[in-house]
Amino acid sequence: MFRTRPASSDMQTRTSDDLQREYDLITRERNGGHNALSAINTQNDIARELERRES
Repeated sequence: MFRTRPASSDMQTRTSDDLQREYDLITRERNGGHNALSAINTQNDIARELERRES
């Protein structure tokens, strides 16, 4: 399925705790050998959003 809006707009409506949980879940999946490009991109989007909130 293709996104109809940027991932960052979806992330702006979610709590930091929720984003951190998703980031940690992707990390566990990647550690298990699942390195889909979409997961890596989502993890990067989450990291950018969390950094934006901290500044």
